[in-house]
Amino acid sequence: MKFSALYERYQGLRTPTFTLTVNGKQLDVGEGVRLERMECRLTARREAGTLSLRAELEPDSRQSGTWLSAVQLGAVCTLALGYGGTEQTVFSGFVYDALWGAPLRGGRLALEMTCLDVRGQLMLSACADAGAARTLSQLVKTLLNQSCCTRMASPRLGTIPQDWDLPFQRTGATDFEILCQAAAFLCFAFYAFGKDVYFGPPRDSAETAVHFDGPNGLMELSRRRTLAGQCGAVAVSGADDKGERIYARQARTPDSGVGVGQIKSALGLDVLQAETAVRTMAQAQYLAQARMEERQRRSSVLLGRCTGLPELGPGKLVQADGVSAQVDGEYYVQTVVHTLDDSGFETSFEAEE
Repeated sequence: MKFSALYERYQGLRTPTFTLTVNGKQLDVGEGVRLERMECRLTARREAGTLSLRAELEPDSRQSGTWLSAVQLGAVCTLALGYGGTEQTVFSGFVYDALWGAPLRGGRLALEMTCLDVRGQLMLSACADAGAARTLSQLVKTLLNQSCCTRMASPRLGTIPQDWDLPFQRTGATDFEILCQAAAFLCFAFYAFGKDVYFGPPRDSAETAVHFDGPNGLMELSRRRTLAGQCGAVAVSGADDKGERIYARQARTPDSGVGVGQIKSALGLDVLQAETAVRTMAQAQYLAQARMEERQRRSSVLLGRCTGLPELGPGKLVQADGVSAQVDGEYYVQTVVHTLDDSGFETSFEAEE
């Protein structure tokens, strides 16, 4: 949707609302409860998404009692954000850490709470049955379909190659570490947004969350280009069942846009990656292409800050058109931070080309 249409739809994006539910109870603010700050960080990086908040509670108020009874370690927590009653669930997870400050000298009770998304649950678990999985796709499905995960989110899997042997150790690590290794190996996306957790190819059926068609609502928008971690080509080698060498190479595709004139001449070296799990030419070609595309995408990043957009989350696309020649284009969102405090509702994001 175009940002100008969103701006009109949400009445100028001036009256944010939220619904916070913990342990099955809706936690409201108002008489007896003041929310100082709430921050929801959602990311496709190798870390769990977080929801953190600070609040002040009147010790004897009814609403404070609801908060105190609801905030229990391990309790399921969801957050929906929006405007004027139109809200979207952006976070589903569990209470990981809570700090209660005693109301000394008749003051207010301070509460600080941190929640982790479903990937945080995977950091606390190591599925005993994972070692019985024989292929990469079986392992991923086994880990993501555990009841400790499905109570918070619904697994959503992209097309996972069926013929891969497991290229890494299956035991001794947490479930989260195993899935991160698998995602890094295949150049897959692995993130949680709302009540879904996704594991699969990046941009697989990704939808455009917002189209920035002008400066309205934008506070900052910048595009970074870098040669850090870049190369001229990625080559992947392996061996077939007869011991014959397999080799595939994927060269960098031409860059376009502002300030890219000398990239090709600066990147003359190939990166060679030997993989014991590669047994066929198709596997080698897949990895060479996926890894070269991943490196190239990371050379161009869009950084933005705008009026709060609950639609924006990892795995979505954003498009800038008519803003400036330096930033216009389509980008794949990696990290989003929604912040709600006394000054209003803001969203900052990082997206790759």
